[in-house]
Amino acid sequence: MDTLSRIKDLAIKELSLDPAKLDPNAPLAGLGVDSLTFIELMFKIEDEFGVKVSDEDLRKIKCLADLERHVAASLQSAGKT
Repeated sequence: MDTLSRIKDLAIKELSLDPAKLDPNAPLAGLGVDSLTFIELMFKIEDEFGVKVSDEDLRKIKCLADLERHVAASLQSAGKT
């Protein structure tokens, strides 16, 4: 399973999102994700992938596709891909 699919599955499970309506490029706010909920999702993402997301990087993530790019880059730089 690729990184985006794993992130989408976690988001669907943790945020109770409708898989049919989940657009990875949609703004998180448009998906009904507030900042606290997003932080909780990030803890799950960090645990799932074994990566850390800095506060600075967190502010740059506006959609699930951004999150996937960040996680993929972190995995690649750590040699985990």
